[in-house]
Amino acid sequence: MRTRTSGSTTRRWRRPRVKYQTAKKRETHQRILRSGSHIARREGLRAASVPRVMRGAGLTTGGFYAHFHSKTAMDVEIVRTMLGPLLGLADLQGSVGLEWLHRSVKRYLSVAHRDNLDGCGYPAVLSEIASAPSEVRWAFAEALEMRVAAFQPHMPPAGVTARERALATMALTIGGLLLARAAQGSPISEEMLSACRSWALPEARVENSSQLRSSR
Repeated sequence: MRTRTSGSTTRRWRRPRVKYQTAKKRETHQRILRSGSHIARREGLRAASVPRVMRGAGLTTGGFYAHFHSKTAMDVEIVRTMLGPLLGLADLQGSVGLEWLHRSVKRYLSVAHRDNLDGCGYPAVLSEIASAPSEVRWAFAEALEMRVAAFQPHMPPAGVTARERALATMALTIGGLLLARAAQGSPISEEMLSACRSWALPEARVENSSQLRSSR
């Protein structure tokens, strides 16, 4: 930092390089998180080791502690980065209510999404979260709460509260995708997707039954 004196006034100013260094550090931080999220989405948090994440970001392991004080701190940010954004829901803004729910559930519980390991990250980390440090579990719970809140306004009346149905929908969709991926290659995988779609969208079952009866 330098000083400039003009009469009795002294002004301090920062070198432009300071702002450049700050922006550069932010960009590097995001590169690390993108690398970690990519690994964790496919293989889980444990696979996202410090050396592997830094290597994926094109950085040396020694630079890690300029950004995180521990692996747990990195995992917290990876969970927020990977699960926080409402992936797959942004382009549903033109839909509301049951139409929104149908589109989101059918897309999520599809064969294409099952086969896309760069899709939803929940299935990849679920088995690890229960035994993870409390900071990681809180980050996970916050991300899940955001997703429930996104679904809740679109829940049609079903004898339970909108929040209860949104919670049940999360369990059916995320759990169903996890099981379908685990059984991939077996017929039960696609059966699982189909069954979870049906139970997450009971209105569709009623509509299909009515159409079937009317066609007879």
